[in-house]
Amino acid sequence: MNKQERQALVTECRDSGMTAKAWCETKGIEYRQYLGWATQVNREAQPIPQQWADVTVAQAECVSDEIKLNCGKWTICVGIGFNPILLADVLRVVDSVC
Repeated sequence: MNKQERQALVTECRDSGMTAKAWCETKGIEYRQYLGWATQVNREAQPIPQQWADVTVAQAECVSDEIKLNCGKWTICVGIGFNPILLADVLRVVDSVC
């Protein structure tokens, strides 16, 4: 199997919405072999340059001590005393699915 075929399978697995282990079982692929392919694909991936989203300040229905972030279908409200590490993690996940 060549590099492009392995990369296509890794992409198919990631797009499937299944866990890698479950996907491998349905395809008859050894899970440890898939992990090697995925690791190689990750190493060869070019970093994606950071992009900034357009932000529009709008009158919101939030309490005065809250910030509301809207991006497409997502709305995230951040209040006083929020955990910045948790917010960063949530934004990374939202960014990966948007």
